[in-house]
Amino acid sequence: MMEKLFCIKNLVVFSLGVLSMLSGIGESRAESGATNCRDVIVGIEKRYNGYDSWRIMNMEITDSNGGKKMRRILAAHQNTGVHRRLRSKVLEPAELKDFEAMAYDYFGDKESDKVWTWLPSQQKTHEVKSEDLSGRLYGSDLSIGEMLIRRAKDYECKYLGEETYKGLPVWKVWVNPLKESEVIRLGLRDGEVWVEKSTFLPVWSTFNADAPSEQRVFTTDKMRWVDGVYVPAYFKVFTRKEGRVISTSVFEVEGERFNINLPSEWFDIKDLGGTTSGWSEWRSNALTN
Repeated sequence: MMEKLFCIKNLVVFSLGVLSMLSGIGESRAESGATNCRDVIVGIEKRYNGYDSWRIMNMEITDSNGGKKMRRILAAHQNTGVHRRLRSKVLEPAELKDFEAMAYDYFGDKESDKVWTWLPSQQKTHEVKSEDLSGRLYGSDLSIGEMLIRRAKDYECKYLGEETYKGLPVWKVWVNPLKESEVIRLGLRDGEVWVEKSTFLPVWSTFNADAPSEQRVFTTDKMRWVDGVYVPAYFKVFTRKEGRVISTSVFEVEGERFNINLPSEWFDIKDLGGTTSGWSEWRSNALTN
């Protein structure tokens, strides 16, 4: 039973990692005139991602033996100044339905991120320790997404050149966390990121994991503009071990909207697991099914 609860909590908080990739903090659209690696990673940090967002994510998770699991998750975010709040809820499958997670991402030097999960079978909110992010993400795949939205000053970098990726002009940069605590938190070390020039959207990346001979790879497809924000409609994250793919997570996003004045009540920890705020029932007008 405890093993099942641990897996469920990892799954729900994993969706917050996905959401982090889709809704990174940003005050204004970064200028596209990057001239070196520092300009590029500052552009990633300041990329415009809206002040709030909502979507449903359809996930297909494949293990090394070809076994597949399907997930359907409701996810949203809201900025509070320079900080960010994330919330997610499992819609399908039935055995995981209504499990929720909420995260407060802090971008200051003195505050630590906070994560909570809601387990409907216990009718309780549980705080998840956030110092080791790699342990609270399903398979650590989405740690890449967390790395890409952290502060530029926390990384060293090197400019690797230019490329065209799926018809998009990109800058290629190498990045590496400066602090060992960041490596422990993410479970990732140095990596290469390809960044779309006009919007600073990371469209491809690969990182060396802290585990020996292991890499994480993130790819995107079907890029589109939604409410003034440039985002992928489809993306894939997979883990390689000694050159062999051992896990793959494919995501398709539907009903996505940005800057729609979501109620702040939805992102209050007191509402986690609640039934009166309208969080669970609300649906975007962009949702087709």
